[in-house]
Amino acid sequence: MSTGEIHRFPPHPPQGGITLVETMTTLAVASILLTAAIPPMQDFVIRTRMSVEVNNFVASLYLARSEAVKRLQDVSLCPTTNGASCDTSTDFDWSKGWMVYADRDNSNTFSNGDVVLQRNAKMPFKNDAGHTKFITFNPRGSSNAGSFTFSDDDGIAETRCVTGSPDGRSYVSSGACS
Repeated sequence: MSTGEIHRFPPHPPQGGITLVETMTTLAVASILLTAAIPPMQDFVIRTRMSVEVNNFVASLYLARSEAVKRLQDVSLCPTTNGASCDTSTDFDWSKGWMVYADRDNSNTFSNGDVVLQRNAKMPFKNDAGHTKFITFNPRGSSNAGSFTFSDDDGIAETRCVTGSPDGRSYVSSGACS
């Protein structure tokens, strides 16, 4: 029942939001900041990947040493191209991947009956191992490990040297191996 009164609704508050000009200004500033930040971010990713690869290699050395002591038999690392057997070529390219295996017959080669303990895939960095075809740890933990230089083609990541000592320990240093 209507009393004949007209109800007035309160006026609508002004609509909030941002204008097209504000949006375009924000996008322009964001694109400038991203353009300046992307190259350092790519460098950071490359340096981090280098550290990860060096740490993986050192971890493989420590795994081989501890397994040799635990199993009381020789445990070896060798470069591999397919992940299933040691690379028999003469280029000693560890950057194509490597594997750790228990050398049951102490033949210093990967053969049937040897137990693969770890496989590592190709890495995006060069790994100069000199003339090291196999790294073997004996049951006392000693090894024939040499020096390995890790570097990248662009020179973004700092070159690292992994040196294995005869007592089986591994050391990482900056710069190329001498």
